[in-house]
Amino acid sequence: MRDIAAKGVDAIALNIGSSDWQRNQVDMAYAAAQSSGTGIKLFYSFDFTEMPCDVDDLVARVQRYTSHPNQFKVNGKVFISSFSGDCLGDSGWGALKQRTNAYLMPFVWGLEGRFNQWTSLDSWQCWGCAWPQGNYPKNTDDDNYYISQLGSRYAAVVSCWFYTHLSYKNIYMRGDDWLVISRWEQLMAMRNTLTFVEMATWNDWGEASYYGAIRGAQPAGTNYVDGFPHTAWYDMSEYYIRAFKTGVYPTITKSAIYFWARPHPARAGASGDGLGKPTGYDWTEDAMWVAVFVPSAAAVTLSCGSSTQTFNVHPGVNKLKIPLSPGKMSVKMVRNGQTIIDYTPSGYTYVTNPVTYNYNAWVGSATASNEGTGGSSSSASSSSSATPTLSTPSSATPTPTWSYIGCFLDTTTSRLIVGDSTTDSANSVSWCQSRCSRAGYTYAGVEYAKECYCSNSMSSVAAPVAGNQCAMPCSGNGAQICGDGNRISVYRLGSSTSTSSSSASSSASSSASSSSSSATPTPAGWSEYGCVAEGTTDSRRALTGTSTSQSGMTYAMCQNFCVGYNYAGVEYGTESSLISGYCGNTLTNNGATGVLISGDSCDVSCGGDLSKKCGGSWTMTVFTKVSTSTQWSSAGCYYDSTSKRMLRGTGTLGIADMTTEQCIASCSTAGFTMAGTEYGNECYCGSQIYKEDGSGVLSTGCHVPCAGNSAQTCGGGNRLNLYLKPGTTV
Repeated sequence: MRDIAAKGVDAIALNIGSSDWQRNQVDMAYAAAQSSGTGIKLFYSFDFTEMPCDVDDLVARVQRYTSHPNQFKVNGKVFISSFSGDCLGDSGWGALKQRTNAYLMPFVWGLEGRFNQWTSLDSWQCWGCAWPQGNYPKNTDDDNYYISQLGSRYAAVVSCWFYTHLSYKNIYMRGDDWLVISRWEQLMAMRNTLTFVEMATWNDWGEASYYGAIRGAQPAGTNYVDGFPHTAWYDMSEYYIRAFKTGVYPTITKSAIYFWARPHPARAGASGDGLGKPTGYDWTEDAMWVAVFVPSAAAVTLSCGSSTQTFNVHPGVNKLKIPLSPGKMSVKMVRNGQTIIDYTPSGYTYVTNPVTYNYNAWVGSATASNEGTGGSSSSASSSSSATPTLSTPSSATPTPTWSYIGCFLDTTTSRLIVGDSTTDSANSVSWCQSRCSRAGYTYAGVEYAKECYCSNSMSSVAAPVAGNQCAMPCSGNGAQICGDGNRISVYRLGSSTSTSSSSASSSASSSASSSSSSATPTPAGWSEYGCVAEGTTDSRRALTGTSTSQSGMTYAMCQNFCVGYNYAGVEYGTESSLISGYCGNTLTNNGATGVLISGDSCDVSCGGDLSKKCGGSWTMTVFTKVSTSTQWSSAGCYYDSTSKRMLRGTGTLGIADMTTEQCIASCSTAGFTMAGTEYGNECYCGSQIYKEDGSGVLSTGCHVPCAGNSAQTCGGGNRLNLYLKPGTTV
């Protein structure tokens, strides 16, 4: 309890069931809290999936500790929470509240659209909102959905991981994208709306969501826990706990690196595991995830086996990642020529041939022995991918006659701009442009602060990345941005900015580059498929036909270019950078699934039509000529539990233009035989129906119009319209 209290947590939820031995454990917990001298508070969280809904018993349990000095209270009222509890009904909860003078904050599922009928609840927490419910980064669509119904009565949950590998429950939920950090950042943005935040969990070994140290015997079958510490996540969380409680991010005074990874490739086959891969196994990237906290700039080198990369980090929180490779992880930090962190943990090894499946994370950390010379503390209030976003006046307002094209991947083995290059401490955007112009070149690229590259063309395999990945100040002018590590900021002399991947696409792109969306009507036969993620292997490209890149790309331009193909996709476009158009006949190449993800991930405006979105970083806005919806049949309306979905292949929330056809196409492309639409903007896929917590039972209540076609019905609150591929039965 001292460990928990030390990081700023106010109270601990005692999640209990009906077993008699647990009563004694609760007694011991309250005694330990009092003797700890920390002031930590405790409260009941009744697990009604494991105990009866007996109001008299609940009242007796609560009243036993009402006057205890370590009982958590809100405005003098005893705090009570739960997992489940619909069996009590509003009247049962009301009786418990009245008889114990309680503040109620349960998680009761199935209340969507009916919260106003449950007047006994002071607050309601969304347990499942801690994790993404499909193959997409955690977003706040579900939080906002519940806030729209609960207003100021909404409580949120943040978690670090979720994986369970048991005979009756074999599930992995996507923990990528720096889940615990990203979730805290989301909660900070809505802190004035929330009643409480609950961290899940301290010691749930079975679901691998633990923050606490691994002590004692583990539950049977949880061999995926031993040797996989998570305490570094809890240490890191102190920064966010204090930020949430005060509303201000603390000043970072000590350099630290937090890092985590799974122990084997997501698609590896285990030689001695009879359970098989968990559902969601292919929702994760084989990456080493890293968070670097620094008070002043430094260089950080990350390694896993033969995979290694050096990053320049800036004051604040820096989110980094590298691909995994067989071997050990190591982290190193250098500031002003002095190595202040150098750590290779012995407890972790990444292997490609596991004996058993393990999608748990090994989490470690390293803190600077000293801060080096010349360092200065600074306050951090935000974080970003790779390097914190800095002001970029040079990118926004380039030297006259030069146009900023964008930020691109650039490596020593595959240069984007090949012609002339130099490294000079006087380097800046304007300095490099002047140098390239004098030498007769039309392209100028600045990288890693001091490097300048000149050429008359760009590589045909140009890979644009998010603009904030180019964030390193130029060595000769700190107000300008000169790329970053393996990232180059590119400019072109004149106004034409197009590249192409082949002679065939060059011809098409030259005729289309002067077109606009108004001049080029949408070709017949194309329909919007939605936002999808690129793959995870090799080139990562989901569409592997021909491709083109344009500064003024529109949907119609890409569709015209992809004539003869089944799919067209646009990716990463801004007003001033190139937009790529890709063509292909399948969406499942190079590890891609073709499954819909939230439209929030395709959020970058198209250069030729700023009212449209042209994908994002490794995400595409896709169009298709393939129609599968007329072949699928409706199987009716079903109840669908928030915590235990009836379809568990993939799930996507917040699809702004959702239609029945769109969901069916997504599930069909991914190889599933069942598709389900829910609450107007959610799509779920699977090939079997799971019947747990009431899910999978025929119901009524599917009456919410589809977000993209109000003439269609897309389920309802906890209600799913089910569609079946020909030959599939329920």
